[in-house]
Amino acid sequence: MHINRKLILLLLIVALLLGVGAAALTSAQDAQPNSDTAETENEAGEAESPALASDAVLSEAEAVAIAEAERGSTAKFVELERENGSVVYSVELADGSEVEVDGNTGDILQVEGAGSD
Repeated sequence: MHINRKLILLLLIVALLLGVGAAALTSAQDAQPNSDTAETENEAGEAESPALASDAVLSEAEAVAIAEAERGSTAKFVELERENGSVVYSVELADGSEVEVDGNTGDILQVEGAGSD
């Protein structure tokens, strides 16, 4: 009978430790947003998400190539965002211009700055 009490006490301690560990893990996961689905706001206050890349047909490299060909300049910065329900790559170029490329069709939506027409 004495061994059974020790075994029961040991099992209770293990169960208690597992419960506390699981609660701590759940709490830590709830405190950190999931980077795949967490949305932030861009400068215009529109929703941005790392998951937007999966919504675009074009890759970032393809959008950059389109923008560079349009202006004959090299890309310095690329941002993927949702504008008016469309996925758009905004490509800032070394010549100071910014080219917006539709992430699905590859169409140039807008060119701003440095000698744009």
